[in-house]
Amino acid sequence: MQPQPVRMRMPLSRAGIAVKAALLTVLVVLASVASLGASGGQSNGKMAEAKAVAAIQLALSPSSRSLDQGQSATFDATVSSSGGYLGPVAFSAAGLPSGTTAAWSPSSVVVNSGSTAKATLTIFTSPTTPAGKVDFTVTGTSGTIKSNAAKGQLHVKEVKRNFGVTGSLQGPLAPGVSLPLDLQISNPENKSIAVTNVSASISQVVRTPAAIAAGLPCSSADYNVTQFTGTYPFDVQPGSTSLSALGIPQASWPRISMLDTLQLQDGCKGATLELTYSGTGQAN
Repeated sequence: MQPQPVRMRMPLSRAGIAVKAALLTVLVVLASVASLGASGGQSNGKMAEAKAVAAIQLALSPSSRSLDQGQSATFDATVSSSGGYLGPVAFSAAGLPSGTTAAWSPSSVVVNSGSTAKATLTIFTSPTTPAGKVDFTVTGTSGTIKSNAAKGQLHVKEVKRNFGVTGSLQGPLAPGVSLPLDLQISNPENKSIAVTNVSASISQVVRTPAAIAAGLPCSSADYNVTQFTGTYPFDVQPGSTSLSALGIPQASWPRISMLDTLQLQDGCKGATLELTYSGTGQAN
């Protein structure tokens, strides 16, 4: 009798257990990753919520205005809040040129979270405000909270007005003598003029026929002109006036002097000086 082979069947229960264990491990890992993702999302949400800081923002419109000296210009300031801010906001402007003033209407506003409020900025210039373009900024402040600096530009244009200037010396000149020149100013406008400069110069020296015949020289080199040293601007109302009528001290008036030189100056006897005047002014 020959021995019969015996077929052994291995139980599958252990293999099944191994497979189930592997699947369970995968499921556990996936569940952990999903759990971490969910908890990470909640954490990020909390961090984003924690980063929301109360703030105010400011915008200026238009960004630029042009105006003549002595006029005013308006800008609209819009303020908004974020981060749950609620409260009053006061305004200020910086960088404006000299001779200007700023006024806000209203001077402060109250904003709610997510809302906006408006105020009007009026910039007043004067006749002496320097002409040109100037950049400035406006800000909104509430306690320790400060908005961004909104930029604006003001273009101030120079305004010139026509007026007349004349004058005459009160007496004859002689070597070493200096005489004041009381300028006469005429204003043809229907409003006052702020005079910002006046000057005088000798355009020609007219000698007498006798001096010319004798060949005696005399020129503007024999004289000296001292310009007006008073304070600018000074106002001139419509019509005609003079430095003396305006109450400007004589010491500030222009002066014409004849120099006392070593050269023969007989050619200047009886000579007539022709003067040229100039000036600038702005309308008030």
